[in-house]
This record gives sequence, C-alpha cells and structure tokens, in this order.
Amino acid sequence: MIFVFNANDGSFHHATSVIDKFYGNSAEHVYVDVQDFDLEYEYSYINGEVVKGSKRVVSAEDAAAIEADRLATVHVQPRMNAYPHIREQLDKIYHDIANGSLDATGDFFTAIKTVKDAHPKP
Repeated sequence: MIFVFNANDGSFHHATSVIDKFYGNSAEHVYVDVQDFDLEYEYSYINGEVVKGSKRVVSAEDAAAIEADRLATVHVQPRMNAYPHIREQLDKIYHDIANGSLDATGDFFTAIKTVKDAHPKP
C-alpha cells in the first residue's frame, strides 16, 4: 500500500495501490510504500519514517458517513486515472477549435465522454 503524506507537516493524506497522475512528482507530498498497513490505526510521517499511531475509534454514525461518502465517490479515482493527460486534452481542444468542431462531435468531448461513460457516477 502506498501512503501519501503531507510533506510539510507529515499528516496522512491518503492511501492507494498506485501513485496516481493527479499528484505526480509534487514537492507537497511524500510517497511511502507501507508493507504492514493496518486500517485500524492512524499513521503519520515523522523524521523520514512512517509512524503507526493509535488505534482508530470510529462510531457507527461516522462509519455510516464514511461508507456513504465512499459510495458517492467510488467513480472519482478510476476517472482520474483514465482521463487523458492534460497536455493531450489541451491539444484536442486546440485541434477542435482549428477544425470548427469544439462541440459534442469533437475529439475533446468524445474523449472525456468515453471516460465518463466507462466510470459513471453511482
């Protein structure tokens, strides 16, 4: 599991199985591969090391809210990974403008729509 921490204060940002292109090589984040990940504990990044903190205490209400949020946003990460790189998107927009096809028939629109259709909102 790859943990993403805030490079300034060491606070946990999120965990992922792959480094997504949203974060890239940002100086604001630190990426650490954590082998002994335990979902029940808090983690932080202190003095260049991942520190396993105290056990999480989650109420039933908080757990329900977390699950509702997860279900509402389950499409976000797959979409982020599937979208063409921003350079490619801008190039498509440029060519669509040049071709007079900056509408629902253009390459930009169809590329974005393909991703949205493949990863619909729940």
